[in-house]
Amino acid sequence: MRRVTIFAVICFFAVSGIGLAKGPCGMGVSTLPHGKWWQTPEVAKKLNLTSEELQKLDGLYVESQRQLIDLRSSVQKEKLELEVILDQPDFDESACMKRFKKYQDAHTKLLNERFKFLIKMRELLGLDRYRKLKTEHRHGGTHRMKGQQGRQGPMKGGMIHE
Repeated sequence: MRRVTIFAVICFFAVSGIGLAKGPCGMGVSTLPHGKWWQTPEVAKKLNLTSEELQKLDGLYVESQRQLIDLRSSVQKEKLELEVILDQPDFDESACMKRFKKYQDAHTKLLNERFKFLIKMRELLGLDRYRKLKTEHRHGGTHRMKGQQGRQGPMKGGMIHE
C-alpha cells in the first residue's frame, strides 16, 4: 500500500505539471485573455467599456490579486510540507495523505478565488460582451492587439494560472 501511495503522489505531481497546478480551472476559462486585458484601448473599444467599468475591473483585479498572493503562498507552503514528508526516511503514509489533503484544500481555495474574479468580470460585462471577449481571444484578437501572440492559457498574471 505504501508504494501505491508514493506512486500516486508522484504521478499527481508529474501529471499536473507541478510547480503545482498550472492549468485552467475549466469551464471554458482558457478562452479568456491574460492579465489586465481591459486596459488595452482596442479591447476596451471593441467591448464598449465605460470608464466606470474600467475602474471596476481595475478594482476587482487588485482585490483578487491581494487574495491570490496569500493563497498562492499557502499552496506553496503545503507543497513544501508534502515534499518534506515524502523525503522522510521513515515514511508515514497517513501523514502524507493528510498533508496532501491540506495541499488540495489550499489549491481549491486558490482556484475558487480565481473563479470568483471571473464571475465578477462576467457579471460586469454581461453575456454579449463576455461572449465577444471569448470569441475575440479565441481567434487571436486580444493577443495581437496586446502584442502577445502565441501565449496560451487563461489569464496568466494571477487569474487562472499560478
